[in-house]
Amino acid sequence: MGMIATNSFGVRLLSRISAVSLLAVALVTGMAAAPAAALTGAATSLAGYHRTYTALGDSFTAGQGAPPYIPGPCLQSRYASYPVITGFLSPYRLSANKACSGADTDNVLGQLAGVDPNTSLVTLTVGGIDAGSNVVLAACAPDPAATVCTDALKASTALIAKLPAKLFPTYVAVAAAMPHARIAVLGYPHLFNPGDAFGDKVNQATDVLNQVIAGAVAAAATSTPRLQFVDVSQEFANHGIGAAIPYINYNPANPTATANFHPNALGNLFGYYRALVNDGLLTGQPVVHSTNQR
Repeated sequence: MGMIATNSFGVRLLSRISAVSLLAVALVTGMAAAPAAALTGAATSLAGYHRTYTALGDSFTAGQGAPPYIPGPCLQSRYASYPVITGFLSPYRLSANKACSGADTDNVLGQLAGVDPNTSLVTLTVGGIDAGSNVVLAACAPDPAATVCTDALKASTALIAKLPAKLFPTYVAVAAAMPHARIAVLGYPHLFNPGDAFGDKVNQATDVLNQVIAGAVAAAATSTPRLQFVDVSQEFANHGIGAAIPYINYNPANPTATANFHPNALGNLFGYYRALVNDGLLTGQPVVHSTNQR
């Protein structure tokens, strides 16, 4: 679970931010990237400290909620996805982000083509699209009380029940493709602060989805203990849509905006990245292999 360890996290995070303050400001405020000279200097100071890192999955790993985007169809955030943040603030150098908006488990298997087998860290978000989350949000954003929204939620419940059979082989394939890597399977945050009728339904569905993902990770980890589920619920708690400081992007004037219902720069930094830190995934220590590990 992504337990919050405020003091130790603060010390680690502030020490890193002090070295790359221009980048941190850019991430939090949504400004353009820090000057190239500053980035080069920071990277040079960390030379020899990095291990390779590959990101896989759907829009939550792509960083869809934190524009501007890298050109292309995947809606990858140029500066503020959690893989970009992790690659800059941790011992791991991001060598490939293959995540793409709309990716399901089949697409993740396709993302394994050409990955570096010597990768030290993998992060992954997948399952939401398989469970129909995009259909639910598209149907419900214009009018949560509409029948089409209720029907979409019911259909999503049925899809979630079929999800373990898709997740398990996906995790096994990722582990086989990168046999030296720690593999962090991250859950999904609550999109809404409590108290909204529709938001509460979506949050409850998210809890069920996360339970299924955690169960599939646990099943796969019996033979591949390098797999670890990262629960991000505590890091995102009280920062959903409707919060004073939201970690989720939402423009009420445009309910169908591309970035809506995804973590913003704050969510990627203080939500996803923080969960990876709190769960000990970013220590840079080598993986201890077991005899039954792939």
